[in-house]
Amino acid sequence: MTSSASRRVSEAAQPAPRRAPKTAPQRANLKVAPDKRANRPNDRIWPAMTIVSSIAIGIAFMVVGLFAGDIQTQAEIDETKREITELQETRIKALAERAWHDSPEGLAETAVNAGLVRAGEVALLVPVAPGFLEPPDSVDPFTPAGASQR
Repeated sequence: MTSSASRRVSEAAQPAPRRAPKTAPQRANLKVAPDKRANRPNDRIWPAMTIVSSIAIGIAFMVVGLFAGDIQTQAEIDETKREITELQETRIKALAERAWHDSPEGLAETAVNAGLVRAGEVALLVPVAPGFLEPPDSVDPFTPAGASQR
């Protein structure tokens, strides 16, 4: 056998290549399953409700904080007003006591409490125009009259 003859025998022994069928393949009859999430509105509402409720809670905490600040400020204002009222009452009492001590009765009582003695007579001091008084007997009014003649 020649080489060409052996080739023919070997070609015959091999199976023929498979060819595609000439008809078009049938399409599978597939249907799209319905999306269950699209039918349930709860799945779309939950994220929105979470955001809205978080914002509402945040606003509520801010309002509570503002009210707490207002209450603290009002307490400080009330305390300041109370201190001012006490200081005004103390000032009024001090002015009344000072006025009493400046009065004749207050001066007399203060003098008695201090141990001062009442004068036997009251000398009324009146300003006099120059030339109406006699000249003093001595130059020093605190030395006795007999002591200056020695």
